[in-house]
Amino acid sequence: MGKMMQKLLILIPFLFLATFLQAQTRVIKGKVISVDGPVAGASVLIKGKTTGEATGADGSFKLNAPEGKVTLVVTSVGYIKSERAVGENETNVEINLIKDNGGLSEVVVTALGITRQAKSLVYAAQVVPVSQLTGVRATDNFLGSLDGKVANLVVNQGSGGLGSGAKIVLRGNRSISGDNNALIVVDGVPINNSTYSAAGNDFGSVQSSDGASDINPDDIESMTILRGASAAALYGSQAGNGVIVITTKKGRKGKIDVTLNSGIGIEKPFALPEFQNTYGQGNNGLIATDSSQSGASWGAKMTGQSYIDYLYKQSTYSPQPNNVSDFFNTGTSLNNSVGFSLGADKMQSYFSYTNNQQKGIIRNNNLDRNTFNWRITNQISSKFSTDAKITYIAQNISGRPRAGEENSPVFDAYEMPRSVSSADAQQYQSINNVGIPVPTNWASTLTSIYQNPYWMIYNTSIGETRERVIGFAAATYQITPWLSVRDRQIWTGLLIRFRKSISRELFYGIPMQVVHIA
Repeated sequence: MGKMMQKLLILIPFLFLATFLQAQTRVIKGKVISVDGPVAGASVLIKGKTTGEATGADGSFKLNAPEGKVTLVVTSVGYIKSERAVGENETNVEINLIKDNGGLSEVVVTALGITRQAKSLVYAAQVVPVSQLTGVRATDNFLGSLDGKVANLVVNQGSGGLGSGAKIVLRGNRSISGDNNALIVVDGVPINNSTYSAAGNDFGSVQSSDGASDINPDDIESMTILRGASAAALYGSQAGNGVIVITTKKGRKGKIDVTLNSGIGIEKPFALPEFQNTYGQGNNGLIATDSSQSGASWGAKMTGQSYIDYLYKQSTYSPQPNNVSDFFNTGTSLNNSVGFSLGADKMQSYFSYTNNQQKGIIRNNNLDRNTFNWRITNQISSKFSTDAKITYIAQNISGRPRAGEENSPVFDAYEMPRSVSSADAQQYQSINNVGIPVPTNWASTLTSIYQNPYWMIYNTSIGETRERVIGFAAATYQITPWLSVRDRQIWTGLLIRFRKSISRELFYGIPMQVVHIA
């Protein structure tokens, strides 16, 4: 009897606690509707809790809620999220959801900088959020940041190292012999996106930068992709491959803003060819004893034999599995940008400075770019306004590698014999009897096409200095709310200087051009 009383005394507090908890909950019933009627499958949650209910076919729901005031959070695909406060004495509620039109209500910039609502357009126009360009970015050419973010767009980055030109195709390859690049327009100024010295055959060339690499993503305000012929018609035949319309930042009325953007990126080769590590330098199963023999890896099996190598020193004939991967760097990119925006009622101004510094995955390939941008707008009267902008880009690239087969450093690295160590390969030159550096190679018979890759990157690479000025001045008179007249002048200038390792300079210049547009 005593033990039974002890058990009852223990159970009584739990019974009171269960009764107390039951008294602290209540049932809330309701219905979720919209202008089209009941909303089925909507999620109804109590704010701050993790449990909820889904509405039935008639939009009704029922859930347990604590006593006192609560807030219901209702979400459903195609509708704007709604929150509904429920009083402590309410047990039946009705919640109205509003349809979410999404992109149908967004404003896009179309041809000639005209803004339109997306739902009013008869053609496709995709807006690219600027955050996708300035987050994890391709710092040497902003086009690389568009890859995978725009429907039907293909970006092919050049293989000429940092700052190489990129090909951007929007409407497919419409010509087998002509240019399939999309037209890029920045603030109404068409950008020449040609790539000089692009490879025209297997043996390649030294590829230069393109016009798109001069566009600073930190200065972009909006970007619209116009694919169809109707969308690009105002730009004429040059827009036959589609248009990328970019507007850049400018000052705002009554606001002073300072923006900072800094980032760092690290890159390494994702995948390298798979190499055999059984047979070393030589031919017909024989070890190569000097550089006059084959540089291919058709020699004997590598078992640690002792032999005299191409550097005429005693060496061990053994596999060097990392001699190709050791050729590549860990690339780094640093981006620092600062922008100042200020404006009064009549005049607004925007200034920015951006510095990009990169070290490529190929040794000795570095990029340093400085971009200065200034824009000023004036509302002189209620009908008359002006807009002017000037951008100066100074870019210096060192050690730009060749692309293609003939003496491309990457191709030459892949051709290194499997028995040549990284330390031996980096002894890439010697001084001849007249004091001139000459290449040290493992097979002199192949130097017309294949060379020591370290000699290529340090002795025969090409540097590029590029300076560009882009600017415009425009005056607009608003005749009526729907009609205006604009007069605009555009200035463009480009100077490219190539620096060869033999201290010879080549110049390619596009003189300053002034284009008058009424």
